[in-house]
Amino acid sequence: MREVPARPTTDTATRPPGTGPSLTALVNAARSGDADAQAALFSEYLPLIYNIVGRGLHGHADVDDVVQETMLRAMRALPELRAPERFRSWIVAIAIRQMHDHRRRNKAALARHTHVADAAEVPDPVGDFAELAVDRQTLSRAGSDLLEASQWLSDEQRRTLALWWQETAGQLTRAEVAEALHLSVPHTAVRIQRMKAKLEVAVGVLAAWRARPRCAELDSLAGGRRGVPEGRLLTRLERHVAQCPQCGAAVACRSIDDLPIRIGALAVPAALVAAIPRLVGQHAVTPGLVSSLLNTLHHGLARVSAKSATVAVGTTATLAVVIGVTVHQLPPHAHGTDPAQGPEPTAGAPHQPGRALSGTTPSATPTTASRSYAGVTTADYYVAPTGDDTNPGTLARPFATMTRAVAKARPGQTVAVRGGTYHPARTITLTSSGTAGHRITVSNYRDEKPVFDGSGIPATAGTFIAQSGGHVTVQGIEIVNSPGNAYVCTSCHDDVLARLGVHGNARTGLVLHGAGTHDNLILDSDFYDNHETGSTGGYVDGLVLNDGSGSGNRVRGCRIYDNSGDGMDLSGFGDAVTVEHSWAFGNGVNRWGIATFSGGGSGFKLGGDAGLQVAHVASNSAAWDNAGFGFTETGGSGTPRLTNDTAYHNGAAGFAFVSSAAILRRNLALANHPDDWLGGQARHTGNSWDQPGWTAAALHTADADSATAPRRRDGQLPTMSFLGNSKDPSVGAVLTS
Repeated sequence: MREVPARPTTDTATRPPGTGPSLTALVNAARSGDADAQAALFSEYLPLIYNIVGRGLHGHADVDDVVQETMLRAMRALPELRAPERFRSWIVAIAIRQMHDHRRRNKAALARHTHVADAAEVPDPVGDFAELAVDRQTLSRAGSDLLEASQWLSDEQRRTLALWWQETAGQLTRAEVAEALHLSVPHTAVRIQRMKAKLEVAVGVLAAWRARPRCAELDSLAGGRRGVPEGRLLTRLERHVAQCPQCGAAVACRSIDDLPIRIGALAVPAALVAAIPRLVGQHAVTPGLVSSLLNTLHHGLARVSAKSATVAVGTTATLAVVIGVTVHQLPPHAHGTDPAQGPEPTAGAPHQPGRALSGTTPSATPTTASRSYAGVTTADYYVAPTGDDTNPGTLARPFATMTRAVAKARPGQTVAVRGGTYHPARTITLTSSGTAGHRITVSNYRDEKPVFDGSGIPATAGTFIAQSGGHVTVQGIEIVNSPGNAYVCTSCHDDVLARLGVHGNARTGLVLHGAGTHDNLILDSDFYDNHETGSTGGYVDGLVLNDGSGSGNRVRGCRIYDNSGDGMDLSGFGDAVTVEHSWAFGNGVNRWGIATFSGGGSGFKLGGDAGLQVAHVASNSAAWDNAGFGFTETGGSGTPRLTNDTAYHNGAAGFAFVSSAAILRRNLALANHPDDWLGGQARHTGNSWDQPGWTAAALHTADADSATAPRRRDGQLPTMSFLGNSKDPSVGAVLTS
């Protein structure tokens, strides 16, 4: 056996784990199959993952199982990791995904809390709201405040809290937190700030509750409540605290940033530490044997955890005391994936059966390892082409329409859409809403491919699928042949539209509009070949946000191509939209032999209407072979920001920002007509046109054939070397990932 590189030496108080010079060598040795290196690598990162999962799941009994599943998936997928230096952010992303999947599998209601510490330390473990504010003698006040207050956070906010906590401890950088959340660094900062704002509200309420003497009106407002108060009660309590001089005095000058986090790192149970070499030695065996091993290990850990529950907090707190203030029974979710958390970072990693790792008593029937699926594997309601809306919507007796299924769905429930072609005769309406902690999910079933054919929709209907409301995920469906707009989302908020295939429609593929259109994510979707054949054909776009406003909207990992009009048009939308790692190509080209064809065909329109000073953001995106501009403001006067984007071989200017105060940094423009067309207000540094010597010869390849290849199994864009350059890779978009 070859020599194993030394494990990284880490002072966790000064720098994150695994940042030493030997990390790459250790990862490479582990990737090559060296068992000793694998054991050293995963032992090194076990405490970090345990802390993230422990705090993210807030002490749930299945913490050990989720950590094990994370490690197992990482071990199996390690040979596919292409960038060893990204190991830390890569395994953190896997942990975040496993936490999310655990929540979706857990069907227990968020209605009670089971304390895992010694009963002598915390009286009445199932007490009412008043008991949640009891001063815990074994915890520092600041740490207790954060733990108690986090009970009011949504699932997404708890995951953010778990990562932020590790950032404040110096175990993760902000960039790694962003990567784990699949967000940009600025958007991550916004999400953390929102989470902290919610924590501050809850901490303030707790401080007022703990005040002696306690305000009688506050006591009255919270009286009789058992368990964690719902969000509406927190809002009422916050309103009272803000207006009450007595309560306000108790929370003066408090903020999350001012709270000293005096709780140390969670101590990993010894049995789990000892299990790493065994997992390394066993991870290549059949999933059934691995599941058996983990199931056996879980019961051993349950005994260890029970014994360690009463250890007092010191410099390094134990599992039970630190994350055991309360153990939450989590909100119900269906099994499957949620694109709001980003693409699965472990493509190809086998999916282990949930029961084997759930911590519950194993079934008498032997479990068989199941594969991972793109869609959901179980649901509350089912839809099938052969269904009937008078059915109960079960797997055996499904509904016929999404309209019926979504109307029945309540927050936290899932609708599974079976494969096959649907031919509805009227507009599909999706009007139900979830909540921040309990989304409604509409997804393809397993790997089945549902196709919605709009050829039977009357031309006067205008829209094939019409959605409104919020906190809804729609994923894994194909939309074709609509005589009007294929998909229109009106005043939608906090929605996720993922893995959509929208093509061959006679009007725009996807439209988001209306006031209150905010915090939506359009993810890993394709909008192509949408065109009008009845007249000039050239005014049908792929993706549009217009006639509306709202912050926090994002487009990520999308392909928008071969539409008769523009690729993406944000003209007329009142707030900034962020576009990341998306491609717009071949738009505005007459591919249909339309004699009177007329179309602009720009790739990305980042603005437009006069008077709207909007700062749209485009990063790591590419526009090529469009009939018009690659990236343009179309007359807008805002301050769009473009970083590491590429425009190649477009029929007009690659970057056209004449009227706005655009900020352009490290963008690449080659073979356009011309490459840049900028006004006096534009600020540009480090772009290809700012430097000498840039020609198309710097490109690795000008062959874009693989751009329309099938997406990877996890929904991400295909990997290709197109538009990569040998002159300065820090300039322009990176189309590989």
